Amino acid sequence: MIFERSLLERIDNPDNKEARMLSVDINKVSESIIIHLKNMFNVRQGSVMTLDDYGMPDFNDIIAEFPNAIKVVRGVIKDSIRKYEPRLSRVVVSHIDDPSRPLELLFSVKAELQLEDGNVPFVFETVVGDSGSVKVRN
Repeated sequence: MIFERSLLERIDNPDNKEARMLSVDINKVSESIIIHLKNMFNVRQGSVMTLDDYGMPDFNDIIAEFPNAIKVVRGVIKDSIRKYEPRLSRVVVSHIDDPSRPLELLFSVKAELQLEDGNVPFVFETVVGDSGSVKVRN
């Protein structure tokens, strides 16, 4: 069973007056996923005591991996989505080279949103800024 909002969203707002529906609103699910990914990617690994690999690593550590830093970030994004966003499957993360923005890393993420009556394509971008902040947009 898929929910339109994550567990924490439902706990945070238990008095939500939305009508109960048998079908899922894909837009609400998409919005919930994007919010979760924004939050997750802007947490530093090691900040969550019970999940030491939740979030993004410190970019000072990734710089030591240069020139493989892009592969490291891409792998972290893919692994984090696969592990901590169960509503998505078949995750593919690709780096998009953008010479006009040399201080940002742009990634395209293609996945499938798992619904009870089938899977729906789910595509979004992540932009990792020079400060380590991550933007997620669909």
